[in-house]
Amino acid sequence: MGRRERWAWAGLLVFALLLRLWALGDKPPHHDEAVHAHFAHELLHQGTYRYDPTYHGPLLFYVMAPLFAVFGESDATSRLYPALAGVALVALPLALRRRVGARTAWFAGLICAISPTFLYYSRFARNELPVALFTAAAGVLFLRVRRDGWKPLPWIGVAAALHAISKETFYVTLPLVTVAALAVAFHRGFWDSLERGVHWLRLHSRPVATGVLWFFVITMTAYTFVFIHPEDFFFPGKAIMYWYGQHKVERVGGPWFYHLPRLALYEFLPIVAALAWGARRWRRLRPVEVFCLAWGIASVAMYCYLGEKVPWLAVHQVLPFILLGAMQLSRAFGPRGRWWSRSLAALGLAGTMWSAVALSFVYPTVTTSDPHAELMVFVQTTPEAGELARHGIALAKQTADDPIAAVDGEGAWPLSWSWRNLKVFWSVPGEGMRPPLVVCDAANEEKVTAALGEGYTMRHVPLRAWWVETYDMTPWELVRWFVTRRAWSPIGATEVTVFERPLEPQEPESPKEEP
Repeated sequence: MGRRERWAWAGLLVFALLLRLWALGDKPPHHDEAVHAHFAHELLHQGTYRYDPTYHGPLLFYVMAPLFAVFGESDATSRLYPALAGVALVALPLALRRRVGARTAWFAGLICAISPTFLYYSRFARNELPVALFTAAAGVLFLRVRRDGWKPLPWIGVAAALHAISKETFYVTLPLVTVAALAVAFHRGFWDSLERGVHWLRLHSRPVATGVLWFFVITMTAYTFVFIHPEDFFFPGKAIMYWYGQHKVERVGGPWFYHLPRLALYEFLPIVAALAWGARRWRRLRPVEVFCLAWGIASVAMYCYLGEKVPWLAVHQVLPFILLGAMQLSRAFGPRGRWWSRSLAALGLAGTMWSAVALSFVYPTVTTSDPHAELMVFVQTTPEAGELARHGIALAKQTADDPIAAVDGEGAWPLSWSWRNLKVFWSVPGEGMRPPLVVCDAANEEKVTAALGEGYTMRHVPLRAWWVETYDMTPWELVRWFVTRRAWSPIGATEVTVFERPLEPQEPESPKEEP
């Protein structure tokens, strides 16, 4: 690697790190982030954990808890693991530099760095970016077998295990990768590929078996909480049954094309570039190109079919297109690139960068008081709710009232996390209780008013807000949104009612007598 290339990679990694760490704790915690941080808090202080597929695998908590111990418990620290996983994903293509070419590897890193979806969920206390990292790492290790021999094979088992103990998307990714492998087999000739595959397995039977063993040991140890809960030994059945049930009832439903507008408006660069590369080389596609193309198309189709429609699942649909998109960008900016191709690629990079900055830094939250919104922001805690959390912490420093607040209903999350160190009564105030701050659902306003009596002011605060999406916008409204991020349809929200009474003045302490 030459000096110029080393500087290019160094600059890219510093850029990716800054994007992921800058103001990492400023956004108020999403409901899921608060729950995940709470579980890590309990693991750190109580040493307790039990697998529940509702909250996915245990690795997020196993990593987050030690980070809390070292760096302190905060919103920023809760997001540190996904942020660092996002930087590692940017660096990962370096391992394929000799296989795909120096320029292609760097552009793959650049796409990972500025992808709006990757960046936003790198700054979010969820499993998506670590899962993308482990999935990509398994693929990179497999591609290095030709150069490094059998040595990477056991580590593929480790990477697969880390995905499996992170999130149940493992049971979606596995069949998708199988479909992609079958596409490669048919592309090269099915029976010939089958014969070569059997020969390859025989040749590498020991390292493959070692990888399977490592996968088994890691997953069993993690899901049983180091065998404290041996009843979770059959975690795959527990996971598949729960999430198949959610798919059937469409707990978080949406139209079948839910992901398509998001992919088109945020991830047009890698997907369009990948499809252009596939069309240009259709009759000369190499096996790795066939694999990525089949994997990407199958992923989009699968997530359109699945009943759970949430924007963070776009991460798993974008990942397969990264390498092919980088190949197209490498050609466009290479010696053989045409001026028009280079111009389109530069325009795509600029549009992608704007979307990344707007999504993660300009409008990362949504609220009824602001007409701007992002499609990748699902149901997000509002800035007003974040201010309420900070206000409660400030009040606690000014008075010794016990409790400082009472919280009932929807406000319990994320306030359970934000006010974890405060004395809070987690229900409607009882008889005679007059805490300085009371938060309740609007439906309980009258009940709380009667319990508190006089002396309180009352206000409504939006707790969680979302963009009420419609698909009848005009082309002008769509263009205006892309440039200004002004939503073309209303913003909805759930509200909480906040009661507050003035703090009683604290009497100064009497000076102690000298002995």
